[in-house]
Amino acid sequence: MLKVLMQIGVIVAGLGGMTYAHGQQMTEMFIPVGQSPGVSDKSSLIGTIDSMDEKNRTVTVSAQSGVQTVGLTNRTKIWLDRSLLKAPNQSGTSADLQKGRKIEVKLEQGERKQVAEWVKVQLTEPGAGPGAAAK
Repeated sequence: MLKVLMQIGVIVAGLGGMTYAHGQQMTEMFIPVGQSPGVSDKSSLIGTIDSMDEKNRTVTVSAQSGVQTVGLTNRTKIWLDRSLLKAPNQSGTSADLQKGRKIEVKLEQGERKQVAEWVKVQLTEPGAGPGAAAK
């Protein structure tokens, strides 16, 4: 009986952790750059965009740890952090990855450590956002 209760406890504990991780993924776009619990400055890269190579789908970031080039895939989510503008965050595009902007990049786990799972771009100017970069 004790063995069964211990197994149930392990299963419940495991599911609780999965719920937290899934919940954070669902709300991540609403968390400002550098404030993501358990992610910012632990498993993410925070810095300034040096360049965006649209052809090769890479973004080069200057961070405290040095310059790093990160790949983007069709699965990479790009979000616009508009919290400094007191506006809601929203989805963005690679056109929003402009030189000089502050950025946070969550790298994919596993072998492909140089590929972005998601990218947050901090906007500081009104009118910046999807489509504005392309004009």
